[in-house]
Amino acid sequence: MTVGLTQRELARLAGVSQQLASWAELGRGNLSLEARCRLAAACGHELGWRLYPVATVRLRDSGQLTVAQAIVGARHPSWRPSLEVPVAPGYARAADLLLTGPTEIIHIEIERALVDFQAQLRSAQVRRELMAAQDERPIRLVIAVPATRSSRERLAPFAQLIVQTMPVTSGRIASALRSGEPVGGDGILFVRSAGRQQPVKPLPRAARTP
Repeated sequence: MTVGLTQRELARLAGVSQQLASWAELGRGNLSLEARCRLAAACGHELGWRLYPVATVRLRDSGQLTVAQAIVGARHPSWRPSLEVPVAPGYARAADLLLTGPTEIIHIEIERALVDFQAQLRSAQVRRELMAAQDERPIRLVIAVPATRSSRERLAPFAQLIVQTMPVTSGRIASALRSGEPVGGDGILFVRSAGRQQPVKPLPRAARTP
């Protein structure tokens, strides 16, 4: 061991078996996160992680794919769907779903967990801006979220921001998707699991802009 400990000594300090210490030294991948942390601490180090973008693009989880399928299944045939579309050469992130129509493109980002809405919105806006620089048609940004009470509660504190930056209602977006008409602006789309869209509840009067 590089820190001057035998496997037996390292295992004793980490509170794991000598076999686990041996597996760690050999680079075996079947150690638990807890065991890795214990072994790193016993060596006087902290365990760190680095994340790298994958070479291919894909929806992040099966739940997102379910939402995407619901939207695609409810759309008018004039909207041509594309999943996981690279937004610009050399840019690692992709647009979750694009619906391309005769006069505009709908850029849909699917957010099942609204952990930080402002950060998620800004990230989506950056992707839309990169695509807009490459296409003459208007690109409308739509944030698609599950039609749940939890989603509405998480969005409630951002009512003013939503009114100012994403004024098109969920009902209007859903209607445009079904009819093939232009959406005409940015908005939030509440998506039911069965593919039926539910309009957003009216924002409080105090949150509306004059």
